[in-house]
Amino acid sequence: MWIPTYHAFSSRAAYLAACDAAGWPRGPDNTPVPPDGATLVEIGPLIAPPSLGPDGMPIPGEVLDPRHHVNAAWHGIDVPEAFRAAAVAPATPNRCFALPAPPPAEPPVPPVIPAWKGKAALREAGLLDAVEVAVAAAGGRVQDAWAGAAEWSRDSDFLSSLAGDLRLTRQQIDDMFRTADAIQS
Repeated sequence: MWIPTYHAFSSRAAYLAACDAAGWPRGPDNTPVPPDGATLVEIGPLIAPPSLGPDGMPIPGEVLDPRHHVNAAWHGIDVPEAFRAAAVAPATPNRCFALPAPPPAEPPVPPVIPAWKGKAALREAGLLDAVEVAVAAAGGRVQDAWAGAAEWSRDSDFLSSLAGDLRLTRQQIDDMFRTADAIQS
């Protein structure tokens, strides 16, 4: 969930110093580049809307607050100290953020799956033949586990051995376990 905050710095230079203190790099136009999980909108001084003079020419609005205002939103990161110190609670915030929802978290990796589901997932991924060749080549306990295990544990030596032989990454194995877990009989 994104948390909006509002800040008033004494000047733009003070705002830039706060970004520097937070350790944020600057882009080619010298604008701060906040990390993922932070977004900023520089407002600048708060100025009343312009009006029209008797001759129909616009008259700039008066400066209501000369401080450098910045609207921010935070997701999953702490608000830097310099931003906390400059926090304000505007009576009528007039800007908001249209931010996408954070991506859904990946489902957890099941610690154990039935062996038949694991074999079905391997078949659907086109890996079953390669795994059976690796099992035959490994022999011994690996072959016994393949033939007789009713379930597979994600952290088993059997699985680690096969994954290494097949050059499968941890993420690939996690994804395979999720796929297998989702199979319905």
